[in-house]
Amino acid sequence: MKPLVVCYSYTGKTKKLCGRLAGKLKADFVEIREIVRPSMISAYTRGGYLAMNRGTTDIRPLKTDVGAYPVQIVASPVWAGNVPPAMNDYLREYDLIGKTVYGVLTCSARAGNAAERLREEIEKAGAKCPNVVVLREKDGDFKAVESGQKQFFLEDGLLVLRDGDRV
Repeated sequence: MKPLVVCYSYTGKTKKLCGRLAGKLKADFVEIREIVRPSMISAYTRGGYLAMNRGTTDIRPLKTDVGAYPVQIVASPVWAGNVPPAMNDYLREYDLIGKTVYGVLTCSARAGNAAERLREEIEKAGAKCPNVVVLREKDGDFKAVESGQKQFFLEDGLLVLRDGDRV
């Protein structure tokens, strides 16, 4: 069975990268959306505060039966060095017990403790988290994925990002 990419994206940058990820892995794709989308100011202030405190926000029900996917990839930006509230809500609201869930985080420069916190949230949800991949815009990761120079692969039980020209 193919994997499911579960994406939260506020600005659309993470969603664009997830589209590439889902295409490369021949995965299904679903987007997490808040019931009430915060303004940019609210996302940076209240959203950042909630992220730092591992808080949640209400998300819209997903139309996809996520329970039918034993392998999932959850992807989100980093907010205030942490996982955004909408992703925390997904990880707590949906049944991930016994699943394998990989993480992907996007950030402009630094991810802080977000990778460790995402792994903790995934494991608290009862899933196995083999690894979390962090893409940094500052390091050129976004452009490399968009251009196909770097691509995602599931190999040896890990989600990896490597040069796209290798087979």
